[in-house]
Amino acid sequence: MLIQINDFHCKAEKRIEAARWLVKHFKPDMRAVCEVDLHCHSFYSDGYNSPAGRVFEAWRRGMKGIAISDHDVVDGQREAITAGKIFGIDVIPAIEFYTNRPGIEIIGHFPNVKHFLKVLDSGTFDKVCEPIRTAKAQQLHAMIKRVPECFAKLNFNAEINPSDIDQFIRNGVSTKGDISVIMWQKYSTKLADAALCVDVKDFHSLYTTKDKMLNVPLELDMDISPEAFVKRIKQWGGLPGIAHPTELRKKEQLDNEESYKIICSLAECGLQTLEVDGWRNAICPESGLPQTEVFEGLRQRYNREHEKQLLFTNGSDDHNQPGEGLELGCGKDNNLHPEFGKYENIIKLRNKY
Repeated sequence: MLIQINDFHCKAEKRIEAARWLVKHFKPDMRAVCEVDLHCHSFYSDGYNSPAGRVFEAWRRGMKGIAISDHDVVDGQREAITAGKIFGIDVIPAIEFYTNRPGIEIIGHFPNVKHFLKVLDSGTFDKVCEPIRTAKAQQLHAMIKRVPECFAKLNFNAEINPSDIDQFIRNGVSTKGDISVIMWQKYSTKLADAALCVDVKDFHSLYTTKDKMLNVPLELDMDISPEAFVKRIKQWGGLPGIAHPTELRKKEQLDNEESYKIICSLAECGLQTLEVDGWRNAICPESGLPQTEVFEGLRQRYNREHEKQLLFTNGSDDHNQPGEGLELGCGKDNNLHPEFGKYENIIKLRNKY
């Protein structure tokens, strides 16, 4: 049953069947830094485990709540919600959207589960998610074709074949992260020996997301600006937020004041949350403070200066990918902060809704 709950070859009903067996015959055997983790992924995007498996892991770790925020899809949310009822884990439906800004991904939380399911049944999500899915499939196919030529420039022989996709990822290539996982799984030792990268995250940053390397533009006749996704999530009855805002500095070279202006601008469009705590939050090179403190400070500053109030969220952004080094409810080397991962934060999200 430990295998079945994460088996992408079987239907969700079989994984739920495994969940019902495990809750009766298994005991929690892991730990977490936080009671809740509001940003992680399943194999419906670039994660490695099933939605039920993610909830099971939260239960194994003694956690109280989880949000699976797969990229651009809500496919696994019913399974996660059902598993949550079995394991007694509060599951907050969520989704994370890529935007046309390299440093901004918009995450949406739906603390009212009944309302979320109503919107899901209406097909509202499909009108946005399906065109994105189609465009991404074309984009990712083009990126995979670029692998040999791209790495030949680095005197490194590499390619991705259909057999690699079957071997190294769980549910087909659906995001850029899947390409990184395949390349790292297939060539990790050689890549490290050639001093081209140190882990899968490093590969993703250096090659997969770079226009001069593997990345190709997403061809989509839709507004995919951060502002557009904030408005859509709000219209759908969710709470839109900025995921891992540290990427504003890393990918767009914005300083703290410029990041604050982004927060203010998106708040005017309906932004509700800011992911202040995550595994990326090391020391801010500008202030010398932990970046969790920096972003919590920006959130509090916004709340002092404006009538609208932003809530904080946390997230490990754990995909459970081989070589990733992240853990649900813990981050990287247990670097999440427990005060931002308390169960009461879910209650605040529900009150905000």
